[in-house]
Amino acid sequence: MKKIFLLMAALVLALSLAACSSKGGDGDKAGKITIWTQAAADHPEGKMFADRVKTFNEEHPDGPKVEIQNITRAGAGSGYIDKLNAAITASDMPDIFTLDGPDIAAYADSGVIGEVDPYLSDGFKKGFTQAIIDQGTVDGKLYGMGYSDSGVAIMYNEDMINALPDDIKALIPSKDQDWTWDQFVTLARKIDEFAKKSNDPAFAKYETAVSTLLTDVSNGVYETGTYFYTPILWGNGANIVDEDGLTVDGVLNSSKSVDALTKYSQLFKEPALATASESEKAFHSGKTALSVSGFWYVNELINNYPDLKFRTVRYPKMSENYDGLYTPSGSWAFVRNGQEKDEKRIKQVVEVMEWLTNDEAAKEYYHKNGSIPTRINSISEIDTNTDNLYHNEAWTVLKYQVENTNKARPVSPGYPYLSETFAKDVLLKIAQNKTTDSATIKKYVDDAAKKIDKELEKYRK
Repeated sequence: MKKIFLLMAALVLALSLAACSSKGGDGDKAGKITIWTQAAADHPEGKMFADRVKTFNEEHPDGPKVEIQNITRAGAGSGYIDKLNAAITASDMPDIFTLDGPDIAAYADSGVIGEVDPYLSDGFKKGFTQAIIDQGTVDGKLYGMGYSDSGVAIMYNEDMINALPDDIKALIPSKDQDWTWDQFVTLARKIDEFAKKSNDPAFAKYETAVSTLLTDVSNGVYETGTYFYTPILWGNGANIVDEDGLTVDGVLNSSKSVDALTKYSQLFKEPALATASESEKAFHSGKTALSVSGFWYVNELINNYPDLKFRTVRYPKMSENYDGLYTPSGSWAFVRNGQEKDEKRIKQVVEVMEWLTNDEAAKEYYHKNGSIPTRINSISEIDTNTDNLYHNEAWTVLKYQVENTNKARPVSPGYPYLSETFAKDVLLKIAQNKTTDSATIKKYVDDAAKKIDKELEKYRK
């Protein structure tokens, strides 16, 4: 999952214009409901939406016809957002469109999207997992209906691990065990020490112990870093922003945050166990023994790297005694045009949104695109009993996290800036400078908190 950032300057202009000249509910739109998605028409995600819409039209012949437009993302995804912002500026938004979960708050705060709570069928909202409800909720109101969830776990190269002495192998948890960041770093350190003196062919391409995917952050895809590593704060009882979505001072730079980031920094202590400039597909190509891995790695490795034997364990906590939610989650969601005022039409639109996100849809999306279900009753659809050991283990871990430990990313109208600053000015800075002392890390987060606080000032009312 690669984060699409809002082009905030364009969005601010678009929102102000939309507020003044909405054309929602025009007569020429009455006979149809239009959906925009960021998925290309020939991508499995685009195809699954097309199939779902086709079935809806067949089963609801007397209602408005639903039409879907697939707008292919360009680069980091700006193509879709550019067209969406242009539509907002022209007050010509689609009835339903997709947004990445963390972006929902900014659009809700500006009135571009409308709440869906009052129009949902009885009990429908409760069918979503709590993380998906939290992701789509702003100021107590549900705006986003997630159609896909996500997850991050730790993977390891089985051939490399099999080459290790038994005492190092014993440090690896089973798929059913929790473990801590300290244990993860200790394992990585011992693997690195062994790899540098080993002649075993499993280590022939070895570069570093851990793949972190911080190269994404170096390349401007900041959300990868925030998505992957905000949980190191969560697992220590900390966060990057308070629950109000607007307070960072005393939160991002709290003692618990600094403690967690100091432990994270041990990956970059010389001799470094990880780097912000790792080779492309480092874990996939046998250049690292361990990897912080998004759920999409499962199908990617099985389909494109069949010779790689990968194993999966849970995302590590920072504090062994922490018993709250802490694993990364969240993804794209459907939202509705908030400029539409016709109650009858809004109900029709939300009916379509329910169709796109109900239990049956969640099951279809898992089978067609490997999308983690967002519906409680559909999680059982995840198949952990195939003939592929690696698939089964990975999905057992991910399924457990979805059901027990997944947490929504912070809800904040300034999330794009918050995410960029945390990833670039804290996570990446630690990695590039190989900073491992708490005092310097405290300065990093203090400076970041000041920058973010200044940006969030515009949202305080």
